[in-house]
Amino acid sequence: MKSWMLIVGLLVATVGCSSESTSTTETSMTEIPANATHVSLKVPDMECPFACWPKVEKVLQEQPGVESVTLAPQEDENIIDNPQVEIALKPGFDLQAALNALDAADFHNSTVVAAQ
Repeated sequence: MKSWMLIVGLLVATVGCSSESTSTTETSMTEIPANATHVSLKVPDMECPFACWPKVEKVLQEQPGVESVTLAPQEDENIIDNPQVEIALKPGFDLQAALNALDAADFHNSTVVAAQ
């Protein structure tokens, strides 16, 4: 099973993630509370756990004010059926900069699901 997953992962990494959407990032929340410690983002163009998720994780971890990034639980570890990420924040997080970085990495239309 792990060999199969590795082969699929390599194929996906070679081909890349399909991100056919070309529209700009739109958010349902334009700001998060100044004292927020967590934010949940929906990243609809994140479709695969082998290439897309690691790319999203890297893009977000490179943002100032990000402590950690985790993928929301999935029903099947081989597909992304819940394209949400949970971000633990430290001071200095800029929501719009993070959304812009995702958009620049071809993960368009990411939105804030919750912030606390």
